[in-house]
Amino acid sequence: MSNTKPLQQHLLEQFTHYSTNELVVLNNDLVKSNWGTSKTAFRTALINALSSRGIDLSAIISTEDGFTQIHQVAVKLHENKLIPIC
Repeated sequence: MSNTKPLQQHLLEQFTHYSTNELVVLNNDLVKSNWGTSKTAFRTALINALSSRGIDLSAIISTEDGFTQIHQVAVKLHENKLIPIC
């Protein structure tokens, strides 16, 4: 029997120790990289960490017809809101 935590839970716990700006930089590095399947777990934990800090994610998360989409876009933080970098 394994006592290891799922990757996403582990990352979420680690991200609580990161500054908000460090989380934004991680997001930008992720959207520019080619990680494969681990990228999803890592980015989900990252977005959950930003959300738990009350950061407005509406610029990168949209819902249409009941489906939620997380956009692959680099961002910057402005007044507690993520803004896409064009």
